[in-house]
Amino acid sequence: MSKGADPVIDAAVADGGDRRPEWLAGRGPDLAEVAERTRGIRRLVSRTGAACPVLIAIVTIAVSSAIGQPLRGSVDLGELGLWTLGTLLRLTPFAAAVAVMLNARRGGLVWTTALVYSIIAGIIGLCVDVDLLRTDSQSASLSFVSALIVQVVVLAPLCAAVAFLVRIVSDSTRLRATGKNFDNR
Repeated sequence: MSKGADPVIDAAVADGGDRRPEWLAGRGPDLAEVAERTRGIRRLVSRTGAACPVLIAIVTIAVSSAIGQPLRGSVDLGELGLWTLGTLLRLTPFAAAVAVMLNARRGGLVWTTALVYSIIAGIIGLCVDVDLLRTDSQSASLSFVSALIVQVVVLAPLCAAVAFLVRIVSDSTRLRATGKNFDNR
């Protein structure tokens, strides 16, 4: 190295200067390295994740009772029965998510999909609930039914489709890495 030369520039010139980072060269991140870095977070989520749908269900019951006030004054059995039926219907997505999470491999794709579904469905339901607390109670039944339709009819198949696509991509990546194709698994 000559006198007064900059070692950083000289190293770049000696290296050719045209090296690109690995992610720009078409190589994705090392999945084992990513898995190692996120182990603690994944472990925490797998241990506490099943509580999420239960907590959302409890909040749903609390908000539903605040809106419906089933035990105020004199108790009408018909009103109480309708409130109970409506609340049970609103808890359907979360009961389904808990059932799936209890029967699936903890931290696996199905379990994670059920967790994400319950979180998104809970956020949608709670947004509807908060909106109902601020407005009149005459439109409550329509809002409850529309939230249930979005949670069960739209969101559940969407989460299942995303999980299916993730599974296809992960299988394809795994098979490509091992040099196999789908025909000779």
